Order: sequence, then structure tokens, then C-alpha cells
Amino acid sequence: MGRGLFPFVSIDESRLGPVHAYGFCLALALISWDWLVMRRAARYGLDKRDFRALTLWILGLGGVFGVGIDWLFYRPTDLVADKPAFVLQGISITGGFVGAIVGGFVWRNVRVRFEGFRPSIERRATPVALMPYSEVIVSTWPIAFTFGRLGCALVHDHPGVFATPGSLGARFAVAWPYHAGDGIRYSFGPFHATWGSLLRYDLGLLECLYLALLTVAFAATYRVRVRPWTYTAAGCLLYASARFFLDFLRPNAGVAGGEPRHFGLTFAQWWSIAVFVGGLWFARKAITSTGSPIPEEAPAPAAPEREREA
Repeated sequence: MGRGLFPFVSIDESRLGPVHAYGFCLALALISWDWLVMRRAARYGLDKRDFRALTLWILGLGGVFGVGIDWLFYRPTDLVADKPAFVLQGISITGGFVGAIVGGFVWRNVRVRFEGFRPSIERRATPVALMPYSEVIVSTWPIAFTFGRLGCALVHDHPGVFATPGSLGARFAVAWPYHAGDGIRYSFGPFHATWGSLLRYDLGLLECLYLALLTVAFAATYRVRVRPWTYTAAGCLLYASARFFLDFLRPNAGVAGGEPRHFGLTFAQWWSIAVFVGGLWFARKAITSTGSPIPEEAPAPAAPEREREA
């Protein structure tokens, strides 16, 4: 029997009615992040309607880029095979980050107004300074991705390589069952914990645990007056470095849970290198900043009563 630290947890979704484990975790991710990020935006004195518009741009283009990058870098053969291109089989989290960045820059320069149900698009006279918005978003995003990766861990859609029994790394592996009847199972209603005979890394679980620690660490500093770009730099450096090394535990393409390599690295690893370099640049800006820290308590500016923005 495997001696991993974690059992193989599964859920009998037939006993949950219409609820799907991953979908439930995704809903928790969106609800918790929306509550926290809007609360932080109010503390920073940011216009709530304009900030809501930013979150819509981030989520919308994040979804589009997440699907597009998944096609291009993870399943390129689907684009030329007989499968319809519109069939959604996956979404790239790193692609979602790319889309979120693009969405932020679009929102920075463009304002969409609604008068009734009629939208109008106009270019902002002065692009918005992104620093306070970036700080609010980066300081809160770990809670959303913690719940998202919890969903991944429950459905085991990111299995890693097999661990070597007796090694230090094996202590962080899952006691993976060899087949449906393998191992010792403990049941708690619809939840099943199985101690299987194999040792395998669950990348969704490992990332979930890391993001949970990051969530707690960031939350512990919410009442500390930090320098501009501090959260942005920390988020880039801490997440990119962790994701880079975790992807070495990902199988190659052709194996369950595997991903193709591009010049020896996964797309997420190349993305992590770029984000880490960006984090170093933000860290330099934070260290050399001579401006005052962003105020923790400030009144939110009044918003127009007869307008809605997106």
C-alpha cells in the first residue's frame, strides 16, 4: 500500500443531485473572490462601478484566452482534426491569466457605458493608472484559485508523475488506487477516501495547498500599509516560481494528465519565467518607490446614478 501523505479522495456525485464537485468549487471561487475584491476596492477608495467593469473585462477575456491558449498549446491537433473547434474540452489557467492582463489594459483605455440597454464605447481621455487596481486584484486572487484548485483536486484532473516510494517527495504524494477495487476505502456519505497501492502526485492538490498558504499570508497583511506594487511583485514571484517547479511533476504528452513540451518546458513554465521576470521588475518599483503607501481607509467616490458601466 502506498505511504503517501494524502488519500485518494473521490465523491459519489450521483448522491449530490444536480451538484457537480468542480462546479460547486468554481462557484465558491467566484463568490468568495467577488466579495473580497469588492471589499478591498472600497478600502482603497476605488470607484465601485468602474472597478466592477474591470472585473468583467478580466473574467470575460480571461475565459476567452484560457480556451484559446488551451487549443493552441495543449490540444493543437483538435484544430485540424474532425472535432468541432467550438467543443470546450478544457481551459488553460495560464491562458486565463494572459486574458486577465489583456482585459486590464483594455479597460484602462476604454470605457463602456450603458444608457438603459444601449451600450456606447468611448476612449478614456486619460488612461487609468493600474497600480492600485493591480494591488487589489493580486492581493485577493489566491482565494479564488484556492477554491478552483480544490475542485481540480476533488476530480483529479491534473495527475502528476508517479513518486518513488521512500523518497522525501513521496510524502507529498497521493496513495493512488491502481484500479477501482484497489486499496482500503473509508466512506463518509458521498465522500470516499482510498489508500491505494500506488504513489502519484496530484498537481491540483499541491497547488491548492500552496495557494491556501498564500491566501492566509496575504490576508495577514491586509491592515499593513505596504508600498505600491508590493502585492503585485509578491504574487508574481511566489506563484510563478511555484508553478514552474510543480510542472516538472507533470507527465509528458500522451500520458494521462500529460502536457506537450515546447523546447523542453511546458507552456506554463515558459509563462512562469516571463511572470517571474515581471515580478522582479515590480519588486524594483516597490523598493524604489518614493510615493506614499496606498491608504487603507478612504471614502469611495460618488458614482453617477443614471449610468451603468461594463
